[in-house]
Amino acid sequence: MKRHIVQILLLLLILSTILSFSKINNLQRQLESVHAEVNDLRNSAQEDINTIYANVDEMLKQKASLIESATTDIGAVNVEEVTVPITFTLTPKEVSESTTVTLNFTEESFPMERNGDTFFTTVSRGVFEDVLPKIIINESGLKKITQDDRISVWNMKETIFPTFMPSFGGDMSYGDNTFKRKGMLIASNNAEVSEVKFTSIRLVTAIDNEVISDEVIPRHALLDGYELDEETTVGKGQVYTMKVLAKDSIGFEHHYIVDQWVGGANAHGEIMDHEQIYSADGKLLWETHYE
Repeated sequence: MKRHIVQILLLLLILSTILSFSKINNLQRQLESVHAEVNDLRNSAQEDINTIYANVDEMLKQKASLIESATTDIGAVNVEEVTVPITFTLTPKEVSESTTVTLNFTEESFPMERNGDTFFTTVSRGVFEDVLPKIIINESGLKKITQDDRISVWNMKETIFPTFMPSFGGDMSYGDNTFKRKGMLIASNNAEVSEVKFTSIRLVTAIDNEVISDEVIPRHALLDGYELDEETTVGKGQVYTMKVLAKDSIGFEHHYIVDQWVGGANAHGEIMDHEQIYSADGKLLWETHYE
């Protein structure tokens, strides 16, 4: 009899333990759920606070600004001069009959024409410049100098030309003087936001600057990925280079070095993610590289 009682007590103890573990697991899941909700609320609150701070900062800037409104209108590229006309329009907060406004670009100043309380002028700037004019408001000899982000263009190139940075994803190897590559060539492209469009794209490979292949790629192929499967003989010390050449609608050609490989060194070359822009007659207009 006692034995049965002990067995029953043990069974009850086991069931109680299982039930306790179940309750603990439920409580743990509830605690994790509450913790996740608290984190979500905290992140949401932080985003709201950041938005409020940004709005307040903007309001303070506007209140402190001498300019009520300011806009720019960028025209078509002058291919021969490699410049672009920019029409600046602004309205100072305080305007009298004697008010004049001038835009200053380092060593150049451009008086603005007046239409009521609004002032405007059109200025040609280089397509690879940062356009950061100073605004000089002259009130009967009393000058006030300011700048306004609304008429500043920090990177004219990225404003005018589409962004297009091709890259390779896949497998590469080198052995027995043979460079092998298999994978996809892809590129992001924001051409839809630019007036200048790419009209043709080519993939060019070279060894020591001597072209060994030059093929046309459909303009939209790189967005989904362009398949590559190649084997190229690259001797010791020779430099293999892969470039994408994109011609745009105003005749400029954009060169992007996707990859370089040094034969025998089993390593990439020094130049990576390098971009150049050439005029239609082959003159180098601009270049940069990201390291």
